[in-house]
Formats: sequence, C-alpha cells, structure tokens
Amino acid sequence: MAITLGIGATSVLFALTYVVRLRPPKSQLSGKATLLMALTGPATGLLRLLKTIEEQTLKPRRLVIAIESPEDPAFLAAKRAIQTCTFPAEIVIAGPAKRAAQKCTNLLAAMARLDANDDVIVFLDADIVPPPGWLSALVSPIQGEYCDIVTGYRWPMIERPALGAHLLLAIDRPIGLLPRVPWARATWGGTLAVSRRALEALDLGHELDKTLSDDSTIGDLAAAHGLRVLTRRALLVPSPLSGDLSSAWLFGRRQYQIIRIYRPQLWALAATVMSLQLAGWSMVLSELANSSTAQAVLAVLIVLSLAKQVLITMIGARLGFSDSIATRTAQTALALAKPLVDAFHLSMILAAGRARSVRWAHVQYEVRGPHDIVIKFRKPWPDSRP
Repeated sequence: MAITLGIGATSVLFALTYVVRLRPPKSQLSGKATLLMALTGPATGLLRLLKTIEEQTLKPRRLVIAIESPEDPAFLAAKRAIQTCTFPAEIVIAGPAKRAAQKCTNLLAAMARLDANDDVIVFLDADIVPPPGWLSALVSPIQGEYCDIVTGYRWPMIERPALGAHLLLAIDRPIGLLPRVPWARATWGGTLAVSRRALEALDLGHELDKTLSDDSTIGDLAAAHGLRVLTRRALLVPSPLSGDLSSAWLFGRRQYQIIRIYRPQLWALAATVMSLQLAGWSMVLSELANSSTAQAVLAVLIVLSLAKQVLITMIGARLGFSDSIATRTAQTALALAKPLVDAFHLSMILAAGRARSVRWAHVQYEVRGPHDIVIKFRKPWPDSRP
C-alpha cells in the first residue's frame, strides 16, 4: 500500500512540476523545412492535417508523402488531398518492405527525394493535428544551432467517444508528462526534426532498412554519434482518438511490443511499476471492510488520482487543447476507477512480453531480433479504383 501511495504521489508531482515549468515555445526563426510522412490505409485525417500545415507560422518548403503502392487506399486519398495544397507536395511509391517495418521503408523512399536545399527535415505522423507554431518550434532550435534533433510527444484528444479511446487517453497523457531520462534515448517519430548535417551523420539508409522502429533507431544512432537531442516538453501535439476497446488494446500492446524489443529496460520498469501499483490497489480494496488504514489509504489514492486529472486538464487548457465537458466527465470517472485503468494498462504491457510476432496495419512481422525482421504476412488491400 505504501508503494502504491508513493507511485500515486510521484505521478502527481510530475504533473505539478510540468504545470509550473510549462512555457509554450516562442522561438520564431525561419528556415527551409521539408516534411516527410509515411502514409497507409484510408488516411481519413489527411485533409485536416494538410489544412493545419497550411496554417503554420513557418511555411514548409515542401511535403513528401511516401506510400507502399498505388493499391494502398492512401494513394488515392493523398492524390486528391495534395491538390488542395498551396505549398509543394508530392507522392513517392516505396514498394513493399522486405526486412523492415513498412513505415521505415516508406520513410527511406521519402528521404531519397531530399536535396541540398533542405536545411531541416521533419518527420511527422499522419494522425496529428499540429497547432500553428508547431513547425517553427521544431525548426528554430536547429536553425539557432542549439541542437541537432528536436522532438515532442503526442497529446491524445477524443475525436469520437468510445471506452477504448478514453482508456488510452487516461494512460497516454500522464506518460507525456514523465521526465525524459537520457538512458531511454526517447525520440518520437510523429514529431521529429533533424538538421541536414545530423541526418547525414545518422546514415539512416543503412539502419532503417532492417528495423521495426524508426524513432527508437534514430534515438540510438543519435546517442552513438553524440548528437544533441532536444525534447521540447511543451511541444505536445494533438492526436485524435476514436478506437473501441479492442483496437485500443491492440494499439497499446503494439507500442509496448516495440518498447520490449528496443528498450527492454524501459518495458521492465513499466511492468514492475504497474504490477506494484495494481497489487497495492488490490490489497487496499481487499482490506477495506476490516481496516481503517486501508480506508484512509483509499481516500488518499482517490484524492491523488483526482488531483492528477485536474492538473492534466489544466495543462491541456494552457496549451490550447481544452477538452469537452463530456471528455472531462469521462476522464474524471476513470480517475475514480483507477484500478480498472491500471489493469487495462498492465494487460497491454504483459501481453507485449511476447514480441516475436507484431501486427502493424496490414502487415504481420516476425521479429527474430531488433535488426532481424521478417515479413510473414501482408493483407491485400481491397480494390480502391473508381
């Protein structure tokens, strides 16, 4: 019970520290930034993403969208969407991955389109909704020569209410507030800027073609080459959620599978902390009827859980990402049902312990080692021709 209290109090302290230190990025240096994006599937949020790119205070030099094949539904979606762009945008066909994640193969095809005029290269995910200062916040520290790589993290937002989406929201937002320890070598491929000099030093062409994780690989190479990585803690980028319980669990398991493969110490730490926390909750609830101590601990745990939720709501509001009343109500209810959230979270972590087989989008991968990836199955796309 004491350990569970300690974990709860520490989590609140992390959120409070984040609130106190939160300073939205203000740097507005100019630069020529080329955006690279791997795309697959229906790409339902692509038009919205392109609109937010149009609204950036720093205009991109161009956007390169890399897609596996013309049969991928993303091809037609992208072909139609880029016609609405006022900035240059192009599509490249990567072809099927052979011994790496399809996303990595797509990114390599996009990088092949770079030229000497690209000062800063920005990798982004297709499911983000960046605010107007996002690109400038990524590019300015590199242009100012303060660092070689800049990264942020996602800030989940409910797009369509569903239990799975709300559970991921309750789990992932606190993760975004955790301190970034150097040994984790954390970079997030959904929002990642790299200087041209650093990109050449990373030599990704020899690494991304044999890995499942683009961001973990970039983090490892950056550490190996002594590159300066800046994590802009205030650069939290909205990422819409709408999945049901099953899709949310599968997404979370895949994320932890990747952590299990490329950051096993981090996976073990997460499994240990969540197991201890859930064990403490179980002890408190089992002793509740007969122990005044358990009753007092339960009251403190509930207060801590609610306090963290209040702080998270404050952070979102200060960043300009306020939740609806329905979302705040649902998240408060989950804060009161913290043991259920923790059980869902732990189930994904433990299930990721078996990381040999990973399903990502339409591809099934066999992972024989961090740099030994085999394509086991590729689900064919439905005929999307008009």
